[in-house]
Amino acid sequence: MNSSNRIIVNTGILYGQLLIQLVLGLITTRFVLKALGEVDYGIYMLVAGIVTMLSVVNSSMINTSMRYIAYCLGQGDIGVVKKMFNTTLYIHIIVGVFVILLMEIGGWIMFEYVLNIPADKIFEAKIVYQFMVITTFISIISVPYDAVMNAHEHILILSIIDILGFILNLLLAIYLLYADKFLLIQYGFCMFLIQVLLRFVKQQISKKKYEECRLDFKKEIDRTLIKEILTFTGWNLFGMIAALFVGQLRGIFLNFFFGVKLNAAEGLGKQVNAAINKLSTGITKAITPQLNKSEGAGNREYVLKITNTGIKYTTLMFALVAIPFILECRYFLSLWLGEVPIYTVIFCQIILLQQLVDKFTWQIGNAIRAVGIIRNYQLAEGCLFLLGIPIGWSVLYISGKPISIFIVELIIFFLVSGIRIFYGKKIVGLDISIFIKSTICPILFPMLLAFALAYIVHLLPIEDVARVFAVFSVFVGVFSLLFYCWGMSKEEKFFLRNMIVNCVLRK
Repeated sequence: MNSSNRIIVNTGILYGQLLIQLVLGLITTRFVLKALGEVDYGIYMLVAGIVTMLSVVNSSMINTSMRYIAYCLGQGDIGVVKKMFNTTLYIHIIVGVFVILLMEIGGWIMFEYVLNIPADKIFEAKIVYQFMVITTFISIISVPYDAVMNAHEHILILSIIDILGFILNLLLAIYLLYADKFLLIQYGFCMFLIQVLLRFVKQQISKKKYEECRLDFKKEIDRTLIKEILTFTGWNLFGMIAALFVGQLRGIFLNFFFGVKLNAAEGLGKQVNAAINKLSTGITKAITPQLNKSEGAGNREYVLKITNTGIKYTTLMFALVAIPFILECRYFLSLWLGEVPIYTVIFCQIILLQQLVDKFTWQIGNAIRAVGIIRNYQLAEGCLFLLGIPIGWSVLYISGKPISIFIVELIIFFLVSGIRIFYGKKIVGLDISIFIKSTICPILFPMLLAFALAYIVHLLPIEDVARVFAVFSVFVGVFSLLFYCWGMSKEEKFFLRNMIVNCVLRK
């Protein structure tokens, strides 16, 4: 199967997975919120936010491992891939121990001096945190196995395992509806067991399926690679820490000023964003291994081509659902949750808008990482994100309005987009004028026009269900039509027509 067809097949698999996960995830969240209640759910999301913030090292290592293993596969030398796998696994074990120490120290500081949690819930929150710490360690040492599976682009296997996880989460949520004691601890413990099971399954499959996953630390570790990998990880980590701290410290700041109820609202906003964002991350997951392999094979022209194409279609897929959802956010949240926590609607809307801005340049960052020259880029982007922390605190302190910190983050996302475009030109060879003309404008103008028409429909005094249906129909129909006319290249239109014809003929 050639590269283009593989991307299409894997994207289709990921969207099938997404549909199942989206339905299961929405049902699960409603059941969990109903079972735990607003306070316990807010505490869980707050503690999970701390773990996410302190385990950012794991995320950086995932990106690094995937980049280097896919890059080596692109070179076509299995011996090099074996050395890369064993070297990255060795590094992950060491990093895992370091992260546990960091999380224990950071967690103690947070619980003792920062977090605003009801006194009768402190013990339960600490227990849940420990489950999350152990889960994080297991995740870290399992990363190289996931990286190999992703690099080989065996997306179907990963999708089946991930769907299994969502089914188990739903069963857990149903169980919580009938449990009566220590619900927060039970939820944390069962989530820990589910993650351990999924990691074990992925690891065993990788060991049996891929030759490079056979351990041999004595012969296969390349110590000259350790410095290179750690340097790349360090700069990638700096950028990720900066971006993550802005988002996670937002939750802590809201907790400090307003209490745990706003953490529930923010947590729901992040879950909505995560669910809708999966509409576009499917394309990103399918494209990223090809980026790294193509750069490893020295094919920079193809790297630029799929970067621009990836931006267009990830933005398209996200916007098709996110913008109508922003317009009808209150209706959908009421339908989903029943009783909507205060500020949830506006938090969801702004978080989705931030994500939409990010989509226009996100793939450029992946292209820069594929090339591997990331120091100056990550330094510039990271410093810009970090600037949002004192500004966010200040606007909350001065204004006393929760929404103010979200506005600050939105402005930062616009500035970060400019940073990515600048370094995309400098490092990858991105032509800015062509990028704006062939990538940004063909998606932005149809989107704005479709939004204007959908907003007019949103204002009409008609019954809720009919209005929501009309808003989605108008936006999706107008946006899709205008994108086909202005946003798709001749090659893309030809491919789409052939795909439709083939589907019709098969029937």
